[in-house]
Amino acid sequence: MKNEITFILEYDNRNLTTEVSGIPADLLIDLRDDLGTSQYLNCGKPMQGQSWEPGNLKDDRHYIWLHRIYHNSVVDGPGRRSVVQVAGCSIRCPGCYVPETHNRLDGKQVSVSSILEEIVSKRRENDGVTILGGEPFDQSDSVAELVLRLKRLGFHIVVYTGNTIEKLTAKDDLSITFTLSHIDMLIDGPYKSSLVAGTGEYRGSSNQRLLQQKLVTTIDSRVDSHSPAVFT
Repeated sequence: MKNEITFILEYDNRNLTTEVSGIPADLLIDLRDDLGTSQYLNCGKPMQGQSWEPGNLKDDRHYIWLHRIYHNSVVDGPGRRSVVQVAGCSIRCPGCYVPETHNRLDGKQVSVSSILEEIVSKRRENDGVTILGGEPFDQSDSVAELVLRLKRLGFHIVVYTGNTIEKLTAKDDLSITFTLSHIDMLIDGPYKSSLVAGTGEYRGSSNQRLLQQKLVTTIDSRVDSHSPAVFT
């Protein structure tokens, strides 16, 4: 895909329109911050499944299907953490520890701003935020919005997923790309009850990997030529 940025100045109404294609996600976010709202277009029509737009910290338009929020966890990532546990999972690993999170309707729809408000209220007691499920990437747009607001406030972010990073990057979903490129750690892979021995910290089964954020590229929604670092 060719990388292009086109600026269109409308003299009559003093509007500035910017058309972009093929640019890295970080640059796209910077453009939004500088120029305002945006929408995704394909041949002049909104693209299906690509409706995510980052908002501000008090924006109540974005919601997450939530199972619960809990705090002071020492098993869901480094240090002591606030944990956002989403409701709904399309993977549903056999033997899952939390089958009560599989059905989205067993949770409740909660605004991202209210989740952020509770996390901020506990900030002095915790070292970071972990997002798990359920399956966070089943709600990729909403999770990207939460990650955006958390990162703007300087939080350390860990995300758990039953997908592998290879499957996630192959989806070519802008909101997934944004999340992968703005979190500090991804713990990936399905839970396998036959591999629970010798898992190491933070993981449920030994096939799961601890991947650090810095080696995840935002370009073309794929992992770069370096393999993500794996810690054992």
